[in-house]
Amino acid sequence: MAKKTKKKKVAIYIRVSTVEQSENDFSSLDGQESQCKAWINNRNQIESKDYEIHEIYKDMKSGKDLKRPGIKRLQKDAKDGEFDLLVVTKLDRVSRSLHDFLKLVSELDEHGVNIAVVTQQIDTSTPAGKALQRLLLVFAEFERDMNSQRTKEKMLESAKQGRWQGGYPPLGYDVGDKKVLQINEKEAEEVKEVYNRYFELKSSTKVAQSLNKDGYTTKDWVTSKGEPRGGDKYESRQILRILKSQVYLGKIEHNDDVFEGKHDPIIEQETFDKAQEVLESNRIKPKKYDKTDTPAVLTSVAECGLCDSSLTTTSTKKSSGKKYYYYKCLKKNREGNTKGHAPKPLSVPSLDNFVFNTFKLLFEEPEILKAVKKRSKFEGESQIEKLEKKIKRLNQQIKSTSKDITKTKKLLTKDAGDRSEEILLEQLENLALKKEEHEDELEFCTSEKKRLSDQKTIDTKSYQKILKHFIEEWENGDPDKREDHIKALVRRVTSNVDRDKTGMIEVEYIADKKLEAEWPKIEKCESGSEKSLPVRTSSFNGSPGRIRTYDRSVNSRLLCR
Repeated sequence: MAKKTKKKKVAIYIRVSTVEQSENDFSSLDGQESQCKAWINNRNQIESKDYEIHEIYKDMKSGKDLKRPGIKRLQKDAKDGEFDLLVVTKLDRVSRSLHDFLKLVSELDEHGVNIAVVTQQIDTSTPAGKALQRLLLVFAEFERDMNSQRTKEKMLESAKQGRWQGGYPPLGYDVGDKKVLQINEKEAEEVKEVYNRYFELKSSTKVAQSLNKDGYTTKDWVTSKGEPRGGDKYESRQILRILKSQVYLGKIEHNDDVFEGKHDPIIEQETFDKAQEVLESNRIKPKKYDKTDTPAVLTSVAECGLCDSSLTTTSTKKSSGKKYYYYKCLKKNREGNTKGHAPKPLSVPSLDNFVFNTFKLLFEEPEILKAVKKRSKFEGESQIEKLEKKIKRLNQQIKSTSKDITKTKKLLTKDAGDRSEEILLEQLENLALKKEEHEDELEFCTSEKKRLSDQKTIDTKSYQKILKHFIEEWENGDPDKREDHIKALVRRVTSNVDRDKTGMIEVEYIADKKLEAEWPKIEKCESGSEKSLPVRTSSFNGSPGRIRTYDRSVNSRLLCR
């Protein structure tokens, strides 16, 4: 009696990417499955094999790597000994990467699993099959690299000819025949409006807000797949993209190169250069108004408690021509109000005078002078430590964003699966803007850290001298001297005031002393509508806080009671 052979369990793996679903030649899932089953039946009938289908694994993703659910299940089942042979129609159904494919082959080999490739007559159970498999994969990867190189060269040549490279068309233009941009007259006027408002407002965030208020939206367009895009509210990054793009000068940008375009310009070179000058002046550091115009002296120590950003200064001009100055969150100044972050701008005179008056209140106390003798330094190390952490985080974010930019560029010339070219190009532009914002913030933090690090420690006598002359020099009205004393005596001023004008102002002094008061009452007291203000004072060493009041009703001088 003939000995009964043990049945071999066979797994079938089939894959398509969304790009390939409409193609033939073993690209459809049904077609691949039929070919694999026919191969198995042929081996059973002609070669007397005893193959039994264990399971059919499917994926609908790109073959650029092995990060696919079907492959993951296949790997687990192979490890558990669920099947003996893997059947596929073509090598690139498993992976388009030689490295990944050989890694999988080696892994399956360790578990006693061979691979059979239907259309390429490969069976890794034989030495010849293994050798042929490697040879075919080498040529497959070579072909892919050549296709990638040809795509890059084609895009570069198209740019040199002045043609649009594809993707999200810029506001003001439509893509015409042979990828030559054609001016959209209505949108071109909107581009000019962006420039005009930027020269007036000097802020991309304010331009975006004013355009949204007047009913403007981003460009409406339809992708090659018929999918609608755009028509959204403006954001700061989109305004910056318009202001920085040389496409409006009649040029085509490709990576770091700029070529003459076949399209007509919308913006004159002089106008574009003027916009770049304003952008550069805004990029170097937060806007700080002339000290002869405003008494703002807290910009070096003031921060937003809602997001940890610095407070910068801004102004508004009334119909009478008088300017009013405010401390404003730097993040809000760039991005506008966002969900969970809508800090209220604070009146410069009100906050400055409050800090000065409470400073007098606190430093008249003997225990404060005693604390000064123990700790007599310019601005605490905590600020430098915070900046160092922020610098480290920004460097990591810049590095991560740079990697994302590199990956996105590679996807543009490789099999991107279900990612359309338009989406990838838009993503690339967003990443570039994100990186630039991180670099701007890094430059500011680095310069601020250097400024703080360059400050020298002072002895107790020098500190007491500062205290002696502080009030006199403040009342003399010299903004430079006021700011110098603030830097020497105050660690930070933190605003937790939200959109509804409620929240606490916290003042932390170098002498390990902290003070808190409610903003609405501060504003009313400084304006004279209320005569007294309760404040809570406490030490960092754990001593409990106590309520104090100050009263400005007698000759505007502080009276503690």
